Amino acid sequence: MYQNWIIPKINMQSTIKELLDALGCNLEADSVFDCIQNDPNYGNCNLSSKQVNEYAQRLALKASNAKAFLKKYEELKNRNTDNLSDVIVLFYKLVCDERKAKIPKPKVAPKPILGDNKHQITKEDLPQIKDKLLKAVDESKKLVMKSFEEKESRLQPTWYSSLDLPNWQKDHPAMSWDFPKDPVPIISSLAGIPIASQENILIDELLYIFYGVPGNYIVHQPVKDTYDARTFLISEDVDDALKQIVQQMLPLASNYSIVRRFIEHCNMWSGQVLHALVAAIEILLKDYYTMIAQLETEHMTGSLSLQKLWYFVLPTMHTMQVLAAIVTKIGKSELRGGAVLTVLHDKTNTLMGDARAQEISLFLTERACRPYLNVLDQWIHKGTIVDPFQEFMIEDNELINKEELPVDYSADYWEKRYCIQSDRVPKFLDKFTDIILRTGKYLNVISQCGKSISKTNTDEIKYSLREQNYGAIIQKAYAFASKSLLELLLKEYDLMGRLKSVKNYFLMSQGDFIVQFMDATDQELSKKIDDIIPSKLESLLGLCLRLSAASHDPYNEDMRVELLPYDLQFQMFKILSIETEEEEEYKHNKDCPPLTGIETFSFGMEVKWPVSLVLNHKAIACYQMIFRHLFYCKHVERLLCKVWLYNKVVKRFSEARLYADAFALRQRMLSCIQHLQYYMCVEVIEPSWCQLIQSLDKVHNVDEVLERHNDFLESCLGDCMLTNPQLLKAVTTLCLVCVQFCSFIQEAGCGTTTSSSADSFSRSVSRYGLRFTAALLSVLAIIDRNARDNNTNKLLNISARLNFNTYYAKQLEKFCSDDKLLDCEKKTPSS
Repeated sequence: MYQNWIIPKINMQSTIKELLDALGCNLEADSVFDCIQNDPNYGNCNLSSKQVNEYAQRLALKASNAKAFLKKYEELKNRNTDNLSDVIVLFYKLVCDERKAKIPKPKVAPKPILGDNKHQITKEDLPQIKDKLLKAVDESKKLVMKSFEEKESRLQPTWYSSLDLPNWQKDHPAMSWDFPKDPVPIISSLAGIPIASQENILIDELLYIFYGVPGNYIVHQPVKDTYDARTFLISEDVDDALKQIVQQMLPLASNYSIVRRFIEHCNMWSGQVLHALVAAIEILLKDYYTMIAQLETEHMTGSLSLQKLWYFVLPTMHTMQVLAAIVTKIGKSELRGGAVLTVLHDKTNTLMGDARAQEISLFLTERACRPYLNVLDQWIHKGTIVDPFQEFMIEDNELINKEELPVDYSADYWEKRYCIQSDRVPKFLDKFTDIILRTGKYLNVISQCGKSISKTNTDEIKYSLREQNYGAIIQKAYAFASKSLLELLLKEYDLMGRLKSVKNYFLMSQGDFIVQFMDATDQELSKKIDDIIPSKLESLLGLCLRLSAASHDPYNEDMRVELLPYDLQFQMFKILSIETEEEEEYKHNKDCPPLTGIETFSFGMEVKWPVSLVLNHKAIACYQMIFRHLFYCKHVERLLCKVWLYNKVVKRFSEARLYADAFALRQRMLSCIQHLQYYMCVEVIEPSWCQLIQSLDKVHNVDEVLERHNDFLESCLGDCMLTNPQLLKAVTTLCLVCVQFCSFIQEAGCGTTTSSSADSFSRSVSRYGLRFTAALLSVLAIIDRNARDNNTNKLLNISARLNFNTYYAKQLEKFCSDDKLLDCEKKTPSS
């Protein structure tokens, strides 16, 4: 039970109690003793004496009295206390390493809540309620402080947690250059001392006060907040005239105290900007100390009076007042990085009429800007950010290497990896924010491609009240970065060739390939999605690419086959429902009949960096939606053409007259689908593509390439009737009626014909004709309404074509109802 213990339990408890008393910890000896019993590693400590001493010294930093604890430790060590090293290590785990060892607290039954129906509040409960409120306030303060500490810990460098640094301001308050925190009483009296002697004493006191050292007749008062103005008490025995002069000079000491508190409040993780500002203030304080030393020399010669002292310190009082105002605003708002530079810049501009004060503020601003502008210089000339304290206006959200990220990283890279933190942007760089962001992004993409970047501009960015001084450098760096990346994409990575390849496959410009592919995959894609073998589709795709004109495309090997788990209508409705009331409805796939390969099929493309910045997963998804729409319309056209071939066979038999209405309806459907395809391919996609190519010849940077390409995709999606839910649903219904009609005709042709079946067949054809007409009229009504609302001429074109198709179909039905059926096919054009 006691494992490796060799001392009695009572002696062990005595040793633990002595150490706990010296440590000043809230732990109880019995609870520690229980932890020792339950610790399987206790008694197996193989640390050297030097290592145990280090653990003891670290424990001493947590003790209320470090000297007393170390003394007790040495005493026990000299007594050769057994298992002392194990006890010290265990104490260190319990006190210093809270993450590894937490002593369980006893469970207490919850007390009844005051104010509920079962417990009426009485006067006796008021003290308890007061205590609860005070406790809740304390707890809320602790939570606020905890959140603040967590925020500070995130700003600390990663190596800081491994250091065990003492709090020198707390442990060694005499090291501070400010007044002591505790008040000092006036310990002497000037009663009965002549005025001339009082003046000399007060001069001596003031020179000490100006240094932050309390005097005997002038003493400081404690401050409630770090940046409150400090007040002073003057001995009542001082002459009123002298006291008035002294009170006029005391604001200098008060402002100096504020400045010193600001300097000492800044620590190692306050940021490079605050470090640079503190260093600049120290330079000014060095001159201040020199002035005080000169005044002391003057005082030692006996030639310094209070009037002279007031005259000498008057300019310095104004300087110190400016410094105190600056550091107070920064300190109270807890500003860092670019926000500090904004305060300094605004202060410099407001001091335009005060040459001396503006010179000081300009000096501080220029010095504080140096580390920030160094980061800016690296960003706009190298594309890298070295910002250990998170002060720069641009935040890098990169977590891992680019090579380890998925394909869809490219869009997130451009949109999310680098983002502007508006609270870190200095006011004097506000108008250049967008240019600065894009310049570094361009250079970073170039470096990601393995290209070396050499700094072309040797001018150093320096702060100036005239923004032209650094504005020209930023503009020059931006011009170089945008030109370099654009040439890299267009020339070395053949962006235009990539876009043409996308157009051939996704926009179905490679006609022979599409025909061969649909012929080869017709049987496979007609199956249910669960019955399709993707590898077979991949093989057929590769075969068609090699046998068609697409074999000359250098990027045909990047094509892939994708079977999506939803149809086009569900995909578009899900996208269009984002941030609407219907979004929840489309979060999961609805229960629907199994889809066929035709309804789920789409092409995919593997695009490599950096072309994937333009052809990212969002752009490919847009191309896929257009392709699925065109592909399904092409599929419907092929089904109707098969019905046309069936018509040619039926005409040879005497029963051909029964199919007259069906032939006419088939021709209406075929003409309608062909008009839809012609509109989308010839009147929408082709003009938009030509406009895209022309605009890409005039772009100056990659952002313009992305903007033109996105405009092209949005235009195609909208004009192809994909972004209007009502219109897309109506067109889908129209195509569905055509598909069902084709299935009906093929099934009807397989059976025998009787008089009753002929009547049933005619009624079914009539029903399909009514359904098709209703679907077509619905499409026309939605198109006309949207064309009027949005004033779009392209939709009016398709409306005119489909209206003509309706009129032409009526004439065709009338013609086919005559006895000239056998000549119908010869006189009726195919489109």
